[in-house]
Amino acid sequence: MRSITAVPSVAAGRVKPTGPRATVDRLRTRDRIESIARLRAAVRALGDVDVSGWDDSTLTEHLDELSRALCGLDAELSRVAESVRARGFRIDEPLAA
Repeated sequence: MRSITAVPSVAAGRVKPTGPRATVDRLRTRDRIESIARLRAAVRALGDVDVSGWDDSTLTEHLDELSRALCGLDAELSRVAESVRARGFRIDEPLAA
């Protein structure tokens, strides 16, 4: 029988946290992974947008809505980028392939 103060042996492997704290950590990790996935999905969705083929009347008709959407995107991207920069990190552009 092991004592309460016994240290787990190396053979036992890494001790994994259990209980409510471990659950919260897993939820946070999942939220972080999902956040990155949402950002990547937004990039892919924007890659599908092409207004260059719109004629002037269509562009004029949707200009207010398009402007609101673009300003909203700009504000959210700036918010995320500033949160990263405020922590002292740089945002580097990926190198061209």
